[in-house]
Amino acid sequence: MKLRRESLNDLLSKISPDSIVALTTLGLPKPMQAVAAGLREAERPVLIVGGFPVGHFSDQTLKLASAKFRIDRRKLEAWTVVGRAVYDYEKAIGIGRF
Repeated sequence: MKLRRESLNDLLSKISPDSIVALTTLGLPKPMQAVAAGLREAERPVLIVGGFPVGHFSDQTLKLASAKFRIDRRKLEAWTVVGRAVYDYEKAIGIGRF
């Protein structure tokens, strides 16, 4: 593994996603299950989750996203959002359990 410093825009250019969704308290309300179902339709989806104790994504980062959603009325910790996202995306793409 190699670490390097680069912008989010540079990284996205390298991986060429066909769908970029940002989860933010400033987004349109939508359940995570519905967001995951939308991500399922993309070949190379990217989900951007902030981990801010205070504040929001920069305008520059938000402009990279084709959609912005809020998955809960409450502010949630990043690990909670990521856990929900992984679980609902696995269900959406049909990863079987046991």
